[in-house]
Amino acid sequence: MDGPTRVLLIKPYTNVRPAIVDVPIGPLYLLSYLRHHLAGAVDTKFIDLRLSRHRRAELVSMLTGFSPQVVGISLLTFNRAFLDTYLPVIRAHAPGALIVVGGPYATYHYADILDRHREVDVAVIGEGERVFLNLVRTVIEEGDVQSVKGIACRGADAVACNEREPYIEDLDAVPFPDYEAIDIRRYWGNHPEMNGVLAKKAYTHIISSRACPYHCVYCHNIFGKKVRKRSPENFVVEIELLYHQYGVREFQIIDDIFNIDRPRMHDILRRIMSSGMKIKIAFPNGLRGDLLTHEDIDLLQAAGAYMITLAIETASVRMQKIIRKHLDIPRVMDNIAYAASRGLIVKGYFMIGFPGETVEEMKQTIDLAVKSKLDLAHFFTVIPFEGTELAEMARALYPDVGREVATHYLPARPFYQEATGYNLNRLQKTAYLRFYGSLRTVRTFLKIPRKLHRLQRWAAFALDVFRA
Repeated sequence: MDGPTRVLLIKPYTNVRPAIVDVPIGPLYLLSYLRHHLAGAVDTKFIDLRLSRHRRAELVSMLTGFSPQVVGISLLTFNRAFLDTYLPVIRAHAPGALIVVGGPYATYHYADILDRHREVDVAVIGEGERVFLNLVRTVIEEGDVQSVKGIACRGADAVACNEREPYIEDLDAVPFPDYEAIDIRRYWGNHPEMNGVLAKKAYTHIISSRACPYHCVYCHNIFGKKVRKRSPENFVVEIELLYHQYGVREFQIIDDIFNIDRPRMHDILRRIMSSGMKIKIAFPNGLRGDLLTHEDIDLLQAAGAYMITLAIETASVRMQKIIRKHLDIPRVMDNIAYAASRGLIVKGYFMIGFPGETVEEMKQTIDLAVKSKLDLAHFFTVIPFEGTELAEMARALYPDVGREVATHYLPARPFYQEATGYNLNRLQKTAYLRFYGSLRTVRTFLKIPRKLHRLQRWAAFALDVFRA
C-alpha cells in the first residue's frame, strides 16, 4: 500500500439529555497506540461530533478531504441513533473504507449491528487498543481482516465472533492518550460534564487502572475481572503533563475502583501532594464506599479532592445479595457522613426497579438516601442491558417483555414499569422531590464551587427529569 494508511476515528453525538461532553480518552488511547506502534505507516485524524454545530457538513468535509481507508466509531448505548442516521453518509463518502465499530455497545450488540447495518464491516470486542492496531496493520499488509483476534464480522452464513485478544497486562506500556489530536480547550465550554460539578473550568478525565474484581449483575465486563494498574509514577507523570503542557487544573478520576489497592492509592496521592501542583480532584465514580477509611478520605482531601461519588444502588440487604454488590451499607453511610463533615461534596448513586424488587424495597432505598448526609443523589431506573447477568434475570422473571425495552438508555417507560405495570417514573420523581425538597439543596449550594455553572446544570437536569 502506497503512503501512510489514513485512519479516521469518530466520536458520535448523542440525542440523550443531558448531552454530556467530556474529553474522549478512549478514542485518544486508540490513536496514541496506533501512532506508537505504526509510526509513519499511518496518518490519523479524529472528529468529535458532540462539539459540532453542523455535524453532517463537518463529517462530510472530513471524509471527502481526508479519504480515510479505515473509519473507527466509538459506541455507547445512547449512540444507537447515530448508526441509523450517519452510517449511510460515511459509506457514501468513504466507499472503500473499512468501517469498524467498537466500545461497550458494539461489544454486546455486535450481531445486531452487523445484521442491521450492512455498512459496518467489523466490530471490535472488548478492550480496543491491540485489536484495532492489528486490524489497521492487517489493512496495511493487505491481509484478511476477518482473521484478526478480538473482532466480530459476517461469515458465510452468520455473524462470527473470533477468539478474544488477551488484555494488556502492562498498562505503563500503553502511551498516554493522544491529546494533540484535540483542542482540549473546546471541552471546557458551557456543556454538561459527567461529574455535574466543576471546581476548575480546565478539567479532564483520567484513568489509572482497568477492570473491577466484583461481579455485580448489572455491569458489562469490558476489561475483565483482573484489575490491571498503572504504576503511581506513570499515572502522576500524565497528570504533570496535562498540568504543565495543557493547563489542566482539575482531574476527574474514572477508574472502576481507584481505592482497590490502598497503598497504591496513598502513594499516588502523596506524589501529587509533593509535586507542587495545585489541582482539584473529583470522582464521578471510581471509589467503592465500604473500602474507604477515614484516613483515606483525609488523604484524598489533602491531595485536592473536593468531591466523591459512591454507588450504593439499593438499601435492601436482600437485593444487595441478588445483584451481588454485597456492600457494607452501614460502613458506607459512616464514610458519607465523615466525608460530608470534612467539607467534601458527596454524591450517591441509587438504582430502583431491579427485576424481582418490591415497591417496599425501592422505598427503603429512597428513605436511606433522604436520611443520609449525601449532598447530591441520582436515582436511576434499572436497565437490564444485553450482555449482563441482569438481562438474563429479567428474561427469566418477565419473559413477555420485549428485548427492545432493555436496550434503550432512557426509555419512556422503564423496564420494571413495562414488566409490572407499576409507575416507576412517578416513584423516581418522588425520590428526587423528597431528596432535594429540603434544606439539603441550600446546604449543598453553599458547598459547591462555581455556583452559577451548577445552577445551570440543576435547572437543565430538573427539566429532563420532570419531562419524563
